[in-house]
Amino acid sequence: MPAASDWASCGSDCLLFSAGDVDGDGFADLFTINASRDLWIAESVNGWKSAGWHVIASGIPDDVSSIVVADHRPEVPGNELALVRPSQADVYARFDGSKFAEITQVPLPLAATPPALPDFPTEPPPYEPASPVVTRFGGDLNGDGVLDVLTVFRCALPHAHYVIRSQLGPNPASQDQDADGLVDADELTLQTNPFDRDTDDDGLLDGWEVHGLPRGIQLGPRVKFCGVAPAGPIADDTLSPRRQDVLCTLSYYDGVDAKAMDGELARVQKLYRALATTNPDGTKGIAVHFRIEPDFIPKEKQNLGWPEQGNERFPARERGFMHWMQVTPWGGGQAQQTGDMGGCGLGHAVFAHEFGHQLSLSHTGDSEPAWCPLYPSLMNYAYSYSLGGDARAIRFSTGRFAGVELNEARLEERLPFAHADVKFLAAAPFRFTLEADGEHATRIDWNQDGVFGAAPVSADINYGSSTSCGIRRDLGGVFLGAAPALAHVGDTAWLATLDQTQATVSVRAFLGAERWSEPRTIGDSATTEDPLLVDAWGRGMLLTRRTGAWGVNLFDANEVRERADVAGLPERELSVARVGERLLFVTRTSEGELDTFWLDSTERIEVHHGERLALTSQVPVGIGVEPLTGRVVIASAGTNARGVPMCLRVSWFTLEGERLTPVETRWVRGEASGTRCTTRPVVAFDPAGQLNVFHTNEPSVEGQMNFWRTRRIGNEKLDEGWLVSLLYDVWTRTRRPVAFTTGAQGSLFAFRWDAAEAHGMRVNALLVGHNGFGIDAEPMRDFDDGAKIRLHGLAHSILWMQDAR
Repeated sequence: MPAASDWASCGSDCLLFSAGDVDGDGFADLFTINASRDLWIAESVNGWKSAGWHVIASGIPDDVSSIVVADHRPEVPGNELALVRPSQADVYARFDGSKFAEITQVPLPLAATPPALPDFPTEPPPYEPASPVVTRFGGDLNGDGVLDVLTVFRCALPHAHYVIRSQLGPNPASQDQDADGLVDADELTLQTNPFDRDTDDDGLLDGWEVHGLPRGIQLGPRVKFCGVAPAGPIADDTLSPRRQDVLCTLSYYDGVDAKAMDGELARVQKLYRALATTNPDGTKGIAVHFRIEPDFIPKEKQNLGWPEQGNERFPARERGFMHWMQVTPWGGGQAQQTGDMGGCGLGHAVFAHEFGHQLSLSHTGDSEPAWCPLYPSLMNYAYSYSLGGDARAIRFSTGRFAGVELNEARLEERLPFAHADVKFLAAAPFRFTLEADGEHATRIDWNQDGVFGAAPVSADINYGSSTSCGIRRDLGGVFLGAAPALAHVGDTAWLATLDQTQATVSVRAFLGAERWSEPRTIGDSATTEDPLLVDAWGRGMLLTRRTGAWGVNLFDANEVRERADVAGLPERELSVARVGERLLFVTRTSEGELDTFWLDSTERIEVHHGERLALTSQVPVGIGVEPLTGRVVIASAGTNARGVPMCLRVSWFTLEGERLTPVETRWVRGEASGTRCTTRPVVAFDPAGQLNVFHTNEPSVEGQMNFWRTRRIGNEKLDEGWLVSLLYDVWTRTRRPVAFTTGAQGSLFAFRWDAAEAHGMRVNALLVGHNGFGIDAEPMRDFDDGAKIRLHGLAHSILWMQDAR
């Protein structure tokens, strides 16, 4: 039976399929119509592979029931494409490579009908063996006069799509029945499959790996072809039809040390050969082969990105055979996922990572959340450069821990794996506390409370590279002139935003399910400063500062009251929080001195002075109330023991009347640590009563700041009881404080995007995360990297070929 291989893929909205030769080259091309009623073609390239899809007609009628490619008009050279409709067929003729020149209508029935298909089964895509069949059709893909079968499978990983698999009909009259460039007699000698064009499923036809690539493609002195010889061990530098190989051409930037890079490339090859995949010849892993271009990319062209460099330096005639990577003298990188181009800095770890993307690996395996602690892969940002504290230990994951799903809402503090197997979890970046529980299990303190709990716990555990407050939503394009403000007013969360002209503040109520009400404008609210928002006895209180005074607007779901100045409140930097049945205001002088003021009701907006705190701060403070003790918690910033300014510290106070009595002050991660806090922080407590502080770090030269979540934890051995995590990534930046609230509607986070415009993010845009404490709803698990590469990535990364005509 002929073996099946993946020929093409397409969207799951494609409705009809057919194959036939319309460009006169003797090889059948693919056709489909999608839900947008476009007619698409993917031409066959010499019968080797398919070219990419492109549209050749639009506005296809809804009543088309089938596509038939045949010689419908004998007076016209070649074949035509007929779209069969209830009472006629629309016949498309004279294809010029981009469109048909003529469309005519002919009556039914057509003289030509789709051919009967051979009765042999088609194996589903190897990466998704349970994929159901959508339809089957036929065409002569390799131009040998024998009908070949194409089967469409419905696939779901990593998203819904179709895979079209081909089976070449056996041709007894040919000495090369699978049309792979290797005659059947040689297949017998080499122990390859004469009915499988690609015995090892690496995307390279058997004949190419034996005799050389077509189109005159040269691979240079580092790569050899195995030739026809009795089956036996094949050297790592030699292509083999019985061992998976992948080819990559490299373009170095001027400034790369080529000799040093040779050592790095050898380590890349070792990582891929260590994959726990089995080849037809019985060997393990994947052989990576490099062709290094002699001409370096000159400095005057190094301002181009890797896509532009690749399009210029990666010849179209080589695509479908190999990959391309640029190598720079710097760090970092980026690459297509399941594609053939990318770029990276100097180093084996980053090269292996970015090349893994080309071979279809993501950062998360098959989990929705990122940075799973039990996914010990160099593709996981948490382990890209070190595993267990050892840079030499990085590797791809075998998926050995995949049987354990980690659900952050319900985590068992016991793993069914030996301590030696999971001891990497005790090292950076997670630093979990572990303890052997017999020979085959390990206790783990997921929530860092210093206790191995018998009952399940809830914790944000995937903070290794960074964590998040949920997907960043832009609420349809809201642009800000200051920081946003968030607060729960009763059971409803409210969001306040100052427009980009700084003329008007608007408020929105949270409706749940990441939906917000339409904005309500607050009159007389112009300001150049960040607005504040607090629950004032069941009403929202918006505070805005102008020259001369702070003012408030009270609002609820039905009305907005006129602005009123806050009597008795100095015009200083301000923080506010609900403390019991009163509002506590803390002002900050230009020297950093902190004064408390109290408001007892909204009948008269007049505060009275409480006291000057012994505490000082270099930023406006964050205020909260510890739910279990009722103590007031103030987050501030000061100069630490090493003379570093704006370092985060937290102070606890007991409250007696209006007097705050200090209990203790702790520098985050110790007085010498230097955890920065450069704008007004937010103090919040999660459902377990755990203290969290959300804050920004030191600004860049452009004034942009990353932001962080600092948690107080019970494990005092870990940074003196603090866990500090970057939010989102180093490219997510703001120039203003962040906002946070937690309450009956969950935990919400908001900030102003002030980094460069990228991935749809625009400068000064409001972004909101709806999972403020980062407890992921979806589980996470380990993943088998090698299986994904072997069964899918190798072939699909070079699935498409460009026609060299």
